[in-house]
Amino acid sequence: MAKHRVYLIPGFFGFTHMGEKPAERIVYFGHVRDVLLEGFQKRGHTAEVESVTGHPTASLEVRARLILRTIEETAASDDAVIHLIGHSTGGVDARGLVSTWMPRKAPHLLERMRSVVSVATPHHGAPMASFFLRDRRGEMLLRLLWLFTVFALRRGPRPMMFLAFRLFYSLSQTGHQLGFQSTLLDQITRLMAHLTPTEQATLEDFLSQVGQDQSIIGDLTPEKMVGFNRDTPDRPGVRYGSVITGAPPPSLLGMLRAITGKHDPGMGDLVSLRMLDPQPEVIYGAYSFLYKKSDPDARDMVTPDPSPTHDRLLRDVIGEDYRHRSDGVVPTRTQLWGELITAVVADHLDVLGHFDEPPDNVGWLKSGSHFRGPQFQGLWDRVLDFMVDGSQARP
Repeated sequence: MAKHRVYLIPGFFGFTHMGEKPAERIVYFGHVRDVLLEGFQKRGHTAEVESVTGHPTASLEVRARLILRTIEETAASDDAVIHLIGHSTGGVDARGLVSTWMPRKAPHLLERMRSVVSVATPHHGAPMASFFLRDRRGEMLLRLLWLFTVFALRRGPRPMMFLAFRLFYSLSQTGHQLGFQSTLLDQITRLMAHLTPTEQATLEDFLSQVGQDQSIIGDLTPEKMVGFNRDTPDRPGVRYGSVITGAPPPSLLGMLRAITGKHDPGMGDLVSLRMLDPQPEVIYGAYSFLYKKSDPDARDMVTPDPSPTHDRLLRDVIGEDYRHRSDGVVPTRTQLWGELITAVVADHLDVLGHFDEPPDNVGWLKSGSHFRGPQFQGLWDRVLDFMVDGSQARP
């Protein structure tokens, strides 16, 4: 019976969790960690699964160093085999860590590395990074998010601000009683309505990091990723695999699915009180904006042709036009690296367990993908099999 150490690496703007109280906490990898621990146990293996705290928007080099430090601090107590799972940019971090930083700084850990799993990762670049880098509107969006939030927090706990959050929270609770969906906005409102001093300091520190260093944006452009892939060869003896995501392009039907929470909304749904709930419409609008900026047809994003087997699987699962699809953030055709573990119709955050299936799961994006619990379980079962099968002695 092998022992495993699994490190979950968040992507751009990623974090481990926000909030102290378990009932109000917003957790990046929470659902993934639970399903992995249960899956290893069912397979007769022992495992430690840990979310890695890095810098949300710093360069790939800075992020890799922070991740390596966490692994060195936690993995020294045993000789368990090591797996890295990176979501979005985290998958690029994981590859750089294994190919560049471990050989230089921690060769003893490299000997224990067994697999690198990337989930919805822009291996050949993210056109959205080019938007944020070159378009002043994109830069402005990031800076406004940081400046507004940090300014509000640094002003201290102003009664009117928190009264406003509490009022909004009360209104959202009333909306749920009328059948409205729970959304990420509800979670954020609930968190902000009861923000403790510790939570306030944590959030301020997170957003300060974002404001001080946004180097990751430049590192993820298609042009920069060409150089990264050239200089970052896969390590012999480490198994590389990817989870590919693609979501439905924005449409009227997609918006209706997002609002009603149903794959096939009927006339009864269209005249229900749910149609009065503005939050899903706003979030679907944000998804539509992000999908457009993800630019799956970007000419400067050069991707290799998949093998006939991979091509057939992607066509069967995501659609004949998968090369022109995106998960709302990362184009589908840029996500393949190594073995294709599985492909799913899902948006960028569905695969973390942030899909619409209350009370335990709340969708962060409203994409109309209709990704639910069975698909989530099936996806991570395949990842578990991939890690366990590759955990034997290194070739």
